[in-house]
Amino acid sequence: MQSTAPQSTTPPRLTPAAQCLSFAQATPAQLAQAERAVRDALGGKFPPVHRGTWATALAALQPDLWATADTVSLDAHTLARVADHLDALPAVVHARAGHGPRQLHYTRLPMNCPDEVLRALAELEANPRAVGPAVYQLVTDVVRRYAEADAFGWATVRAPREVDGADPAQARAALLARVEALDRARGVPKAA
Repeated sequence: MQSTAPQSTTPPRLTPAAQCLSFAQATPAQLAQAERAVRDALGGKFPPVHRGTWATALAALQPDLWATADTVSLDAHTLARVADHLDALPAVVHARAGHGPRQLHYTRLPMNCPDEVLRALAELEANPRAVGPAVYQLVTDVVRRYAEADAFGWATVRAPREVDGADPAQARAALLARVEALDRARGVPKAA
């Protein structure tokens, strides 16, 4: 016959004198002790993260703490919740993937040329003489601006891709080649 008595929520590794303390009632010193206890218990399971990440995780979850006169800690279930929370943090995900803060790269970003501009270019390619010089220049100048723009930024991957998956440098070169071919077909002199 199984006992119907409720199981103790006191973790077995704590002394019987440990008292449950709500996160909101903890003093700053107790919160610092809890953070150290979590870091000591879980630190080896996570890649190096900013020191404040541990405190932020505790503040987000606001778990009950177990306090004695000398120590503050968390029960095993709560430690597992903190570990799950940390596993989902972008800083931890990036660090595990090898893209930590020191592995960001300054790289040329995708040009993200609008579909309307690309459709207008395709129409011009189908019939280079269908529009007047002002419309032709407007479309080709916009395409050139997107292809030649120095769009640089920090990226977590070495080669961010265009929306269609193309390499940005190749996509830019291909777009400029299309405009140059269009200029030749239309008889536009090369700019000096």
